[in-house]
Parts: sequence; structure tokens; C-alpha cells
Amino acid sequence: MIGIHLVWCCFVKAFRGVVVALVTPFRRDGSVDLDGFRSIVSGVVEAGVHGLWVSGTTGEWPLLGVEERVRLFQAAVEASGGARVFAGVQALRVDDALALAREARDVGVDYVFATPPLYFKPSMGGLVRYYSRIASAADLPMFIYNIPSHIGYGLDPGVISQLAMEIPGIAGVKATVRDYTVIGDLVAVKEWRRDFSVLSGSEELLAHTLLAGGDGAVSATGNIVPGLLAAAWRAWEEGDLEGLGSTVRGMMRARRLTSNTGLPTPIAVKSLLARMEAPVEPYSRPPLDDAADLSHPAMLLCKEFREYLNPAARCRGGESGHI
Repeated sequence: MIGIHLVWCCFVKAFRGVVVALVTPFRRDGSVDLDGFRSIVSGVVEAGVHGLWVSGTTGEWPLLGVEERVRLFQAAVEASGGARVFAGVQALRVDDALALAREARDVGVDYVFATPPLYFKPSMGGLVRYYSRIASAADLPMFIYNIPSHIGYGLDPGVISQLAMEIPGIAGVKATVRDYTVIGDLVAVKEWRRDFSVLSGSEELLAHTLLAGGDGAVSATGNIVPGLLAAAWRAWEEGDLEGLGSTVRGMMRARRLTSNTGLPTPIAVKSLLARMEAPVEPYSRPPLDDAADLSHPAMLLCKEFREYLNPAARCRGGESGHI
């Protein structure tokens, strides 16, 4: 019970809201474009989202160095405008994760997050030690980032519940899963940890997560249509379930236009933003390729979602639907 007492003393209120999983813009030469990153951050903040998920999957964290990630954390904090900053500190080497956690704390982020360890699947004791060390290094509330599709294994709700019980620093989970029942099982943790946040890693499950008693979602499509993500939250807060359903369906249509490009999500999102004349370029680093021409889906996004687009996109404020 000691761990539970410590959690209640430190993290009394659960995070609730909608979060954008931010892209990391690169220049043609492969360098990180911090100016482009700040523009995207400023746009999603202006649209009204509550959080910024930095250096996650959509942010292509495995292709970034430690110092580059710290600069992204700092840029997000500087442009956050009151939105909460979540810093991804997972790394292949635990020592790098600990260094990132300390740097994230020092630049002023609000939360850190980390996937389970990569490559090797540890025992329960190993997971407790891993997350405990990161939480201690950061001295900040920490989210477990459960994404089985990319890590190679997942943490079932029972394991996450045990981690939340044993580690005072764990503040919640981002669950990037397709199974609706997982969200409900994770929400059950809140029966004894009312401060524990449950965020879906997909906008498709936003309404389900909220209705099940969860706290929000993290969305990659929110880079493009952050206003739609914010509108979904407002509908929920106002008790407008019809509006919630309508906006979530809109998010799903926007996501399909992104996923139907056949490109990895980070490249598709940056390519669409670039085609809509946002100040980012459609580049990545090996082994990811650069984008193909996405004029048609960009045109459809501009036409259908003009009022909800990232304010950094030129087609949002133009007089015509042309891009």
C-alpha cells in the first residue's frame, strides 16, 4: 500500500483530453527542421488540443539521436501555449532512456512516456525495474506506451495494473490496440487508482474510451485536423453524444485518406501537410522513403475539413479549395 499512498500524494488528478502524436519534420538533407516542428505545434495548440506527444511512433523516434530528441522536447515546451507536453524517452539502451528522462525533466515537460523494452521481452520483475528506473530518473509522472504492433509484444491489462500498483510514478497508459475490451479492462485500474489515465492510441476508439470511463486519445491524424479532435472533446464535455459520434466519424474519414496512401503514417502525414502548403517537407531518414504525390487526398482533406485543418496549412484560410 506504500506505493499507492505515494501516487495519491503526487498525482492527484488524472490527465484528461485529446493529444496529438506529433510528426518530426526533416529537411531534404536529413536534418531535423525545428522551425517546421514549431509551426505544427503552434497550429495544433491554436486548434485547442490538450496535449503534445513528442518523439513517439509518428515522430519517428528510432531515427533520432538523443540530443535531437531533447531539442524537440524543448521546442514543444516553448511552443506549448499551456498544452501538456509528453516526452518519449524509450530507447534500445536503458542508459539512454534514463538520460532522456533527466533531460526531459530539465527542459520542463509535463510527462514522460516509454514503450516496454525493445528486442528482449523481460520478466515482470524486469518490467518493474525498467519503469521504476525511468520514473525515478525523470521525477515526473510517466505513461506506459503499449503498442504491440511495433514492439513485438504487448502488455496485457493485468500486467499494466500490477505496474501501476507497484510503481508510484506511473500516471497512465496509452493503449494503441484494436481490441475494444482492452480499454475496458484498463479502465478498471481506475477503481483503485482514480488518478490513473487511460488514453486510446487511436482516434477510432475515442468515443468508446470516453464512454467506458477512460480519459481521451492520442491521434496522429490530429497533425492534419486538430480542430476536429478538439471538437470531439468539446462535444463530449457538453454531453453532445451525437456531436461526439459525428466528429469521431470525421476523424476516421480523415485517417482513411491518410492510411489509404499506402505510406507509413509519419510520411503520409508530413506529405499531406506539405501538399497543403504547411511549412514542413515530406522527408524522412532511411530506412523510410520519401513520399509520392498526394495531391488528390490533400485536395479532399482541404475540401471536406477546411475549418478543422491545422492552421499552418495554407488551404485552410484560402478563398478557394485549390492547393
